[in-house]
Amino acid sequence: MERFLRALQIFCIIFFCRALEAREYKCTLNEDQICVFRGVQLKTDDQIMASSFASIGKPPRNVKFEQSTVTSVPLGMFQAFPNLEEYDASHSGVKTLQTSSFSSATNIRELNLTGNKIQQLGNNAFQGANKITSIDLSQNVISEVKENAFDGLSHLTVLNLNSNQISILPSKVFAPLTALESIDLQYNSLTKIDDSQFETCTNLVSLNVSNNALQKFDLKQFLREWSVDSIDVSFNRLKVINIPKNVKKLIASNNQIQSVQVLGKEPQLIFLRLSQNKLTNMDQVPSFNKLVTLDLSYNEIETVDFNSVTKFKNLMLLKLDGNRLTTLSNSMISQWTYLKYLTLSHNELTQINMDVLKMLPKIIKLDLSNNKLTTVQTKDFSDMFPVMVRLMIEGNDFKCDGIASLVKELKYAMAEHKVTVDKCKRGQRLMSGICCS
Repeated sequence: MERFLRALQIFCIIFFCRALEAREYKCTLNEDQICVFRGVQLKTDDQIMASSFASIGKPPRNVKFEQSTVTSVPLGMFQAFPNLEEYDASHSGVKTLQTSSFSSATNIRELNLTGNKIQQLGNNAFQGANKITSIDLSQNVISEVKENAFDGLSHLTVLNLNSNQISILPSKVFAPLTALESIDLQYNSLTKIDDSQFETCTNLVSLNVSNNALQKFDLKQFLREWSVDSIDVSFNRLKVINIPKNVKKLIASNNQIQSVQVLGKEPQLIFLRLSQNKLTNMDQVPSFNKLVTLDLSYNEIETVDFNSVTKFKNLMLLKLDGNRLTTLSNSMISQWTYLKYLTLSHNELTQINMDVLKMLPKIIKLDLSNNKLTTVQTKDFSDMFPVMVRLMIEGNDFKCDGIASLVKELKYAMAEHKVTVDKCKRGQRLMSGICCS
């Protein structure tokens, strides 16, 4: 009896192993020439190791899992498809990346593992995938990244790690990524970035570290002879921002910034967003000769002299909405024709004499909405602003018996100002397209 049971046990083991070895999954080519695996359930390491993969038709270059659960990258995937270039296992329940997972992935170029449950990137996590150019690990639960996690990835140009739980990055973790052009680290828990974190990433042109908890971030490491297209440090806790001369676009909104400095001569900055910070004066922003867009909305600025605009030689859009502006002044001695769009809405202005803007004759759109204006003094409006097409004055406190002269001036102006009654405050009525009481 004992001999029989032992023989039965051996038989079952052999049968089970053969059953595992015999397990094969086939993908079907869709209209985009992607071979799709549907309904695959590989929940244990044993199943993943024992599974084999095949395709209906010629071996694919692009593979995707849909409605599947694959807890790790199957070892046999790249053995079955040695020419595989794109691997997409997004939203497939992946939990771990084994060191040997990509040992046969010698031709892989793009890896998409977004929306999974990966917790850690261990050393040599992508060993073997030496030609890979793009990795998407967004929307996982990664809390730890080992220092040598990206070793061997000298061709990687795009790395997406947004929406994870990373609080600390080893100082040399990106050192092997000499070809890296874009990295996304937004929506993590980063409290610090090393002063030389991206020093070896000499091709980096786009960086997003927004929505973290950074109190300090030295951008000096990006000071180079070639340009950096975009850096986004918004929604952090920065108090000081130093802008390298070679950065073209900087987004630093929703911080606590009180000081802005430029690093180097002849800055290349074209776009600067500093909204939702602690700036009290427009002059706290240094001169940027190539700047086209400046957003200083929702700071703590109480007054502005439009002569400050002249230090930005190419400025076309200036946003000052949501500040504490009560007065406007202009000490210009000659016309400034570059500024085209000016936003002053949601401030504390109670009256305005349009003469304060007469040195800015090329304004196309002027937004004065949602202040506390009771009067707008203007004379020869059409001559003063010959190209203005939009004047926004809704949401103010105009008195109907005090806007006759304004209505007369706007009657023949090219600028559209009229609104519908639904834009009026409670207790106001519409008079010649202007809300008043």
